[in-house]
Amino acid sequence: MPAAGGRWHDPVLWAAAALFGAIAGASLAEPHRIAASAVLAAAMAAIAFEDLRRLRVPDFWNALAAIAGLGAAWFGAASAGAGPVAAVGAALISMLICAGAFLLLREAFFRLRGVEGLGLGDVKLAATGGIWLGWETFAVAVALAAAGALIWVAAQSASGAWTADRKIPFGAFLAPAIWACWYASELVAAATG
Repeated sequence: MPAAGGRWHDPVLWAAAALFGAIAGASLAEPHRIAASAVLAAAMAAIAFEDLRRLRVPDFWNALAAIAGLGAAWFGAASAGAGPVAAVGAALISMLICAGAFLLLREAFFRLRGVEGLGLGDVKLAATGGIWLGWETFAVAVALAAAGALIWVAAQSASGAWTADRKIPFGAFLAPAIWACWYASELVAAATG
């Protein structure tokens, strides 16, 4: 059994997501972007699946995605003839901004309501999202994830499966939104660059 998953079908999911990411990334034409798309898609799928199943964002996949994001920033800047150190620095600043925003939101919610409304896994995922997207585009990913979560809750409510004490697996919506926003921004950059 894989250490980061726990079920036999998890590797099939990760491999399928990586293949999907690589096929989608092929439109970006550069080998490092194809690899980045495959790694990010696999990690975000694993995170989404685990959060949906167990309400936790696995540290292994999150750390893998964060490290890969720093590598993507480095190789992306180097291939564009820009400074890779500056690109990694900008990614780290965005990481701090996004994680800090989620940490503040988590603390504010706890102080207002007395219950935990956002887990530390979501804060760590926000850090990874900041690395891949920058803080500006990360806001779009959060909006997409929030819309997806609201639709999911509405569907659960309509079917009678929702109760007020249930928790929303926000990482299950944020993780795919991170990949989608990264991919869309890469497509735009490739078309305009």
